[in-house]
Amino acid sequence: MEELTSTDESVRIIPLLSQFVAINSVYPHEKKIADFICRLFTKRKIKYRRQKVEKNRYNIIAEKGKGEKLIAIYAHLDTVAKSSHWKTKPLKLTVKGDRAYGLGAWDMKGGLTINLLTFMRYNPDHFRLRLYLCVDEENISLGAFRLIGSEQGATADCVISTEPAFQYGNQGIVVGRIGRSVFHVNLFTPSRHFYKYETAKDINLLAACIIKELTTYNKKTHYGKQFIFLRHMTTLTNGLSTPQHSLLEFDASSLPPDTNQSVLEFIKKTAYKMAQSFDRNIKIEVGYRYRPTPFLTAYRTNSRNAYLNILKKTIGSVTKHTAKPYFRSSVADENVFASEGITVLGIGATGGNAHSSNEWVSLSSLNTLLKILNQFLKQLDDCV
Repeated sequence: MEELTSTDESVRIIPLLSQFVAINSVYPHEKKIADFICRLFTKRKIKYRRQKVEKNRYNIIAEKGKGEKLIAIYAHLDTVAKSSHWKTKPLKLTVKGDRAYGLGAWDMKGGLTINLLTFMRYNPDHFRLRLYLCVDEENISLGAFRLIGSEQGATADCVISTEPAFQYGNQGIVVGRIGRSVFHVNLFTPSRHFYKYETAKDINLLAACIIKELTTYNKKTHYGKQFIFLRHMTTLTNGLSTPQHSLLEFDASSLPPDTNQSVLEFIKKTAYKMAQSFDRNIKIEVGYRYRPTPFLTAYRTNSRNAYLNILKKTIGSVTKHTAKPYFRSSVADENVFASEGITVLGIGATGGNAHSSNEWVSLSSLNTLLKILNQFLKQLDDCV
């Protein structure tokens, strides 16, 4: 294995991060940055494979080492589109003191840089180290679902993600995330002349009852919030008639142990329960809103997990502060890996303005992240 030889790795971090920021990789246009990384690997004689996701879109998978255990480090290649009111050029890394500004610098080309430097330099003795670089994380996780559906993605024992550290800086460890899903409820009833209106046949009144009753799902815990809210509603009425079709679309955030399927069952149960007070000829359909990939399910890593405890000790050793595991109130590709029963842990750099203008990442935090990741892998080598 190659040890870090300097306390300040900025001499390696800044040039590579600058090159990544200069490449526009707003989804679905990740091909240029993926091609750049492939050329870099070819030059360094690092074996890799491209995994096609869609036309001109592919994941990158690389592996080194031998052993039964497989540890993966993950980053996504795409960014969101640039917003207005940038004070610097979004596609040019601008360093001001400890802050490096640029589109995607924090989310997550900084983490991408650390993962590549780690993979290129660390040679494990007792386990296999795999690098996952995925497309489409900022959209619907097409890359992660393509990866997890293959042998290369489903066999990892632990995945370390270097997504931004939204809490606790280099001390934070993401040990879980909410689930998020979108559902539709369709209500149908025969159209009638408006003069024949009856309360028991009013599908919009039924809709109001369903909307109100679904709020009983909402609660706040020390992990985060779970809730269901109406995001969209349309009603079809022809001429001087009563409504004949109402479409309700609900957004849901869930916490473990709930799954998207359990939320779906709750919505179904609620809709049919409320309908008992209405005309029996009203028809109800409940289901997921269509999208090409599944919605993401919540997960939480057990506090006794061996990889988590090794990472906590590593962070304590490197930062001289106690590691702080925490739960994220957003979804990401990590949900996809966790859905397969894989241990997923997130460590990231400090920064600001993700998905906004003037995005920045802390260079000293990236330097610390590099040390943590390197030391974590070394600790695994010593333990296996």
